[in-house]
Amino acid sequence: MAETHFVRDYADLMQNLLNDYDKKRGRMGGSGSGNWCRANSKTLTEHCCSIDVRQLSRWGYLKPWLRYPLKWNNGSNIIIETIPEAIELIYSISRNEQPSEDIRITVPLSWSYCNYGGKRPWFTCPGKGCGRRVAKLYLTGKYFLCRHCHNLTYSSQRQAKAFRLLDKAQKICRKLGADNCNDLVTTSKPKGMHWRTYEGLVEEAQKAEDESLYEMYQKLK
Repeated sequence: MAETHFVRDYADLMQNLLNDYDKKRGRMGGSGSGNWCRANSKTLTEHCCSIDVRQLSRWGYLKPWLRYPLKWNNGSNIIIETIPEAIELIYSISRNEQPSEDIRITVPLSWSYCNYGGKRPWFTCPGKGCGRRVAKLYLTGKYFLCRHCHNLTYSSQRQAKAFRLLDKAQKICRKLGADNCNDLVTTSKPKGMHWRTYEGLVEEAQKAEDESLYEMYQKLK
C-alpha cells in the first residue's frame, strides 16, 4: 500500500494545504501581480467595488442629466452621469505602475413592474455578449460588469461548498469504518475490499477534506 500522509494538527494541515496549492497551481510573482489565492480561486463579491442600482434609485440618482461622485471606503471613486434610460461611469484605472487609463462606459437601465405596484430598476450588464438584468455591477480589472462576467462568487456560496466537500469526505470515511480522515491511519481496511479500491477512496476522502479546509481558509481571509 502506498504511504499515506496524515496531518493531525489543524495549523500544520493548513500550511500543508498552502504548500500543495502553491506547487500544483503556481504562485504569481513580480511587481503588481496578485497573490496565489486571487489567481486560482473565484474572487468574492464582497472584495470588489460595486454599484447597486436599487440604492441609486432610492437616492433619486437615476433621473436624467445628473452628475455626481460615488466613493468607496477603500478610497476608490468614480463619476456617474445619467442620461435617459442609462447611466455613464467615468473613472481612471492604473495597474502595474502603468499610466492611468481613462474609462467611460454606458450602462443601460431597464424597469420591471412589481406585483405590489411601482417599478423596480435594473442594470443591463454592458459585458460583451451578456445583457443580463442585474441589481449590482462589480469592478474587477477595468470594467464594472455583473458577477457572472467577472466569475465572482458570494462568501455564502464558498461556505456551502466547503460543507459539501466536508460531508463528502466524512461519508467516504464512514464507508471505510472511520469518523474522519485522521482516523483512517488507525482503521483497518474493510474486509473484502480490494487494496486498489481502498487506496482510491482514501485519496478521494483526503482530497475532499483538503479542498473543504481550503475553502474555509478562503472564507476567513
